[in-house]
Amino acid sequence: MQSIRAVLLSIGLLALMPANAWAQWTVSSPNGATQMSVSLNTSTGALSYSVTQGGAVVLENSALGISTSVGDFSSGLSFVSRSNTVINESYSLPARKKANYLNSANEAVLRFSKGGQELQLAVRAYDDGIAYRYRVPGSGALFIYSESSSFNLPDAATGYAQPYVSNYEGYYTARSTFSSGTLGMPVLATAGNRWVLLAESDIGGSYHTAQLTGGSGNHLRLAWPTTASVSTSRQFNSPWRLAVIGSLAQIVESSLVENLSTPSQLADTSWIRPGRSGWSWRAGGNQSDYNTHVSFVDSASAMGWEYYLVDEGWQDSWVPSLVNYANAKNVGIWLWVNDEDVKNETQMRTLFSRWAGWGVRGVKVDFFDGDSQVTMQLYEKLAQVAAENRLLVNFHGCTKPNGIGRKWPNVLTQEAVFGAEQGELSAAHNLSLIFTRGAIGPMDYTPGAYSNSGGQTTWAHQTALPVLLASYIQHYSDHGAMYRNSIAREFLRALPSTWDDTRLLEGNPSQYATLARRRGNDWYVGTIASGTGRTAAIPLSFLTAGTNYTAHIYMDGTSDNDIAYQVQQVTSTSVLSIPVRANGGAAIRITSQNVPVVPSAIYKIINRQSGKALAVYGASRSDTAEVIQWAYVDSTTNDEWRMVDAGGGYYDLINRNSGRSLDVNGAVTTAGAHLIQFTSRGSANQQWQVVDAGGGYVRIVSRLSGMVVDVEDAAMTDGANVIQWPWSGGANQQWQLVQVGSVP
Repeated sequence: MQSIRAVLLSIGLLALMPANAWAQWTVSSPNGATQMSVSLNTSTGALSYSVTQGGAVVLENSALGISTSVGDFSSGLSFVSRSNTVINESYSLPARKKANYLNSANEAVLRFSKGGQELQLAVRAYDDGIAYRYRVPGSGALFIYSESSSFNLPDAATGYAQPYVSNYEGYYTARSTFSSGTLGMPVLATAGNRWVLLAESDIGGSYHTAQLTGGSGNHLRLAWPTTASVSTSRQFNSPWRLAVIGSLAQIVESSLVENLSTPSQLADTSWIRPGRSGWSWRAGGNQSDYNTHVSFVDSASAMGWEYYLVDEGWQDSWVPSLVNYANAKNVGIWLWVNDEDVKNETQMRTLFSRWAGWGVRGVKVDFFDGDSQVTMQLYEKLAQVAAENRLLVNFHGCTKPNGIGRKWPNVLTQEAVFGAEQGELSAAHNLSLIFTRGAIGPMDYTPGAYSNSGGQTTWAHQTALPVLLASYIQHYSDHGAMYRNSIAREFLRALPSTWDDTRLLEGNPSQYATLARRRGNDWYVGTIASGTGRTAAIPLSFLTAGTNYTAHIYMDGTSDNDIAYQVQQVTSTSVLSIPVRANGGAAIRITSQNVPVVPSAIYKIINRQSGKALAVYGASRSDTAEVIQWAYVDSTTNDEWRMVDAGGGYYDLINRNSGRSLDVNGAVTTAGAHLIQFTSRGSANQQWQVVDAGGGYVRIVSRLSGMVVDVEDAAMTDGANVIQWPWSGGANQQWQLVQVGSVP
């Protein structure tokens, strides 16, 4: 339900300061705290503005102006009139970070003239920010040549920004000044006790996106990605230039970008269903092979995820069959497409209609790598034609969100982020995204990538990322077995991709963040740290008073790749105390539902002949590390294993230190093949049958080869290789499973 209450009042000059030859108009936010003042230099006819919040200067005197084919409105302006509008609008979206959006602001439209032509400046003041745009009334063709617009931060401002690249795949690094460089929005800055996030919204197809060029005194000026002029027509509206202002919580929770966007163009959005998706591209495998995708569809179905994305390499010959197979498992199929194949309307209508006819649910359109007006028009047309075919959309290699998800709600996510497909990224990078890129719209980061190499974050940190980094189609890019074998499996099975409430509980862009999101009556909390460890103290006052809840806590365990699981009874008065490792984290589900707790036993596996334990050489957490025998040491976890049911009477044996599976090197069936650890892939060479051998011992049998786990040459020494060998009944082939712990 949408409603806009408008009161139009034509009034004149509010404040005039003839001594300085300035005229000034001010618009205040509904709560009166945020004020944007527009000034006209009556000597030069040039416009500028400044912003305060709570009396503190947030943006100093900043230039305004736009040059067009009907007039250069950067100087020579004369004031005509002002009208005021009270914006009071509510709306909802199928893909969202809150159930209900409230667009509440005070707007002033200031009219100026020059040479018989009119320029209108629309200014809005929100409780959590400001925005402005230019309007050129009339009819007929119009060209925009340049803008004088700027954001003049205080001289002492510091913050976070990335150098501009057209796909926005960069790092939001800390900056002590904004006096140089060309930056991509959003830009996060602070001076004093207030934060400012600079962005833009409602670009549509009538403009370029903008960059910000640093200058003396932190005066950031808008720049274009191309020298080409904008070709448009009147009535013309420029994009909104905006600043979210306030605490870090107000930055992260803000919906200013959506509020300033054009409302939804779709009368019926009932078919738009956000969800979770498997994705095999990063995990590897032959992308042209039908069977590769069948296995990942099976994994998505086992996790209860709604979708599976088929990336580059798919074939027309087998996609309809895959769609039918996936539908039978309640999994919808998305298809990747290069934007070169859908550059014009004829192409996109032909292909989208064909794929929709196959039953495809969505399209991932890739490799735009541009911010020009022509590219912005392509985004718009793709979203429109996809909606006409009831296809969901994910833009990749693309521009940042500018409110298109409100105008076209079938656009569920955009990349525009340096994400996990690049490899394992630092905790500092992940943390910065919460307060910058993540604050302006959903991003396809592909979190929860446990098997990335590098060890820059813990696996509990990775488990928290799908809570912290929202995407309304959330892609899980690891091997299906990595999720099936995870201690956090049930958390990832339950975790939604769209939210009814979002709250930043604590945060510092360079140190830590804790974010809570609600879906229905359940809350999900993610906390991560960068650098040194900490203890996160998380008050649960956001819970409903008088209701008893269970908190399922997945936090850092005994190693970076070990996830500890705890269950606590909590209420709104509880405070969780969560130890976080360096670059670690925790993910928490808080629910009043009766969720079954499935414990996972932890074993040391002791050889009958030597009395030594099955261990990973050097306590390595890398793929292909050799499995050996070694004297059991209580203080380490590289000689502890979890047994995870793989079905059919077989188990995955998961090393507690590395999170990787016991594996036959090379997946060979020959006697003497060494055993290693490797990323869980659910393959037969990683699955084992435990068979009673008598006397409290077992033989451990490979599903692939039928051979047993054996200490090479019946050695008694530390470091002896562990191999597969035909069963002979020797003591070196017999193992005792001794439980040393349980999770939870």
